[in-house]
Amino acid sequence: MRKSCIFLSCAFLLIGCAVHKFQKSEKLSGYVVARFGYVIPEYTSDIDNKAPQNLELAKQRYKRRKDMVEKLYIKMGQVEDYVTRYVTHFPKMMWSIFANTLKMPLHIISEYRYEHNEQYRKRIDELDARTEAKEDARIKQFKDQLYEFIRQDIEKEKPALNASPQ
Repeated sequence: MRKSCIFLSCAFLLIGCAVHKFQKSEKLSGYVVARFGYVIPEYTSDIDNKAPQNLELAKQRYKRRKDMVEKLYIKMGQVEDYVTRYVTHFPKMMWSIFANTLKMPLHIISEYRYEHNEQYRKRIDELDARTEAKEDARIKQFKDQLYEFIRQDIEKEKPALNASPQ
């Protein structure tokens, strides 16, 4: 009896809120899916970035694409996976507060040097530009993979749409 009460309590707590929610988008003029309130158009959109007007078609696309889209969005850093979101987020936040308190004097010195030393400012700006370019190239690679996946998914969908009577 006790085990079943604990199991039901845990199940009730874990079932909780809906993570993914279908909603009508004015911008994409159709149905899109939001994950924790963050709209991810690739779940339902086509190659031209237009969302379907039909909710059933949006649900079918979502079911087919969900795993791959989430995997690529996690790799891009656009969304967090569930373990990071629910388990490791709080310890990381606490460690960050502690570590940043210790690193604060170094940040203050670096900021002072950036404001008063032209050579240091140029070096930091170049380093930031290289880092940003590298990150943009990495994200573009994942976006290209996502675009190719959506293109292949739409190609598979076309015969099914042509065969179904409307």
